[in-house]
Amino acid sequence: MKNRKKTPKLGYRLRVICLTGFIFTITAWGFPVQSQEATSEESTTPAAITTEDIEIPVDELELLVKPLTKEELELEAQAWLLLLKEKVKQISNAEIAIKRKNRQTKEAQEAVEALEEAQKKLEQANEAEENQGGVSNDKSLKKAQEAQEAVEEAQEAVEEAVKAEEEIQQDEQLQEAVEEALEEQGDEEKKILLNQDEETVGTEEAQEAAEDIEEAAASLENVEAGTNGAGSEQQLEAVSKKLEEAAESTSEVKTQLVVNVTELQEERVAIIDRFNTVLEEFSEKGGEVEAYDLYIKSVSGIEIDVTDTEGLWVRVVGWIQSEEGGLRWLTKIVTFVVIVSVSVIVALILRVVTTRSLGLVRGMSEILRLFIVRVVWQGTIVIGVFLALAAIEVNLGPILALIGGASFVLAFALQSNIGNLASGLMIMFYRPFDVGDEIKLGDVWGFVHSIDLANTKVKGFSGEIISFPNNSVWSSVIKNNTAGEIRAVSFSLRIGYDEDIPKVQEILLDVIRSHPLVLEKPAPSGMVWDLADYYVNVLAKGWTKTSDYWTAYSDLLNQIKARLEQEGIPVPSPKRLFQVEDRFNGKTTELLTETPE
Repeated sequence: MKNRKKTPKLGYRLRVICLTGFIFTITAWGFPVQSQEATSEESTTPAAITTEDIEIPVDELELLVKPLTKEELELEAQAWLLLLKEKVKQISNAEIAIKRKNRQTKEAQEAVEALEEAQKKLEQANEAEENQGGVSNDKSLKKAQEAQEAVEEAQEAVEEAVKAEEEIQQDEQLQEAVEEALEEQGDEEKKILLNQDEETVGTEEAQEAAEDIEEAAASLENVEAGTNGAGSEQQLEAVSKKLEEAAESTSEVKTQLVVNVTELQEERVAIIDRFNTVLEEFSEKGGEVEAYDLYIKSVSGIEIDVTDTEGLWVRVVGWIQSEEGGLRWLTKIVTFVVIVSVSVIVALILRVVTTRSLGLVRGMSEILRLFIVRVVWQGTIVIGVFLALAAIEVNLGPILALIGGASFVLAFALQSNIGNLASGLMIMFYRPFDVGDEIKLGDVWGFVHSIDLANTKVKGFSGEIISFPNNSVWSSVIKNNTAGEIRAVSFSLRIGYDEDIPKVQEILLDVIRSHPLVLEKPAPSGMVWDLADYYVNVLAKGWTKTSDYWTAYSDLLNQIKARLEQEGIPVPSPKRLFQVEDRFNGKTTELLTETPE
């Protein structure tokens, strides 16, 4: 019976032991897995790598971010954004401290002026009382009252100065900016910039300024006009001196704050340069950078208080000497000027080379030659300007986008001008005429003066300049009298029917052949061109070089006239027949009279 009772207990214990062991085993396996997962999560947490050295050169940073993915670059951009935000925060705190120091200095100076006025009123009150033999009257009481009012105004001014100092001391961030400025006052480089001696700088100056203002306020509360006159005047003078010392110390701290702001702005520019490098790579890989760009744009400005002349001068000097300020812009300006100058020189060389090279091409229009030379010359300069802008870190994307958008708009607004442009190019390539050619365009006869992409100018025989839009020129009938190397000099003469026509032809040809500018080949020729009512139209012509045409034409015209007169050959003129009728006796009398027309 006893054995039967013990058996169930033993089985129960075995089951408990097995279950407990199983639970411990599962727990033991679970803890290492959880630990490994936690360690794995911590080890895989991404961290920015480009901000480990915030002074990394920009060219090295460009190579560093090249292999990063879009997600990694977004993390880097966030890290640089935090750095920029912190730097802007430091600049803002320093600027606020400068403004409050300026206000504190101004209020201290106003307090000094009020004390001087109170001291003056107090002296007048004491003099009025002394003149009355120590007996107060209405005049002396009035002076004493004015002195007391002046003292109260001085007290208010001093209290405002104390309040301004307390505002700075109560603001931890502003106080931190002031303390940093005081620590930097020991730097020799800044002393040279500020033209200060080593003895004039130190952290204790700000404390002395605050103590001087508080002592001045406490001393001024004990001053009462009309009581202990000489002592009151001495107290006012002492308070005024302490306020002047406080204002001087405050001004020195403010100046150092301005120097610190200049340095912080230089550091901000360096951060922005590297931030932009990361953003450029991020944008190329599909990242959205608009928000970052807007933030950079909003915090990149510099606010200058022109009323603070001392601080303005320190800012200007500091900016000029800064590597990220004046020196940087000086380098950019020099780089821009050098690149543009080199591009102009290269453009001049290319213009000469292009002109000489195109001069060797036969059959090329002078208009087209000038156009190509102009494109090479101006295009090289434009490319040089764009390269110079890129060298000084100007983003050309918006500029090119603006040019493209403006071109698209102008294409619709200036359709007729675009037509003239296209016609000008057609004239240049197909060469219906060239500069200097003698042409006829409609009723206009003259010489081509110039051709550009917009219009063609023709110079008339009287020296007038007529401008034609290229569109109308290209759509008109163009007669070019000087298209070839030689040109025919032709004359059409009217000879009477009773003259010897072959003899007249021989005379004309003889005159033409004898002129030195007339070519032997092609040989001069003549023919009867027309038989009119009262004359025969005889045509004779010779050939000259195109450049000699008008000289030969003028000479031959004079020689032909003289030779015909010499040979007694008249030039016929039209005749009119008149019939006269006598109407008195009804008889008709025919009187034929010949008169020249």
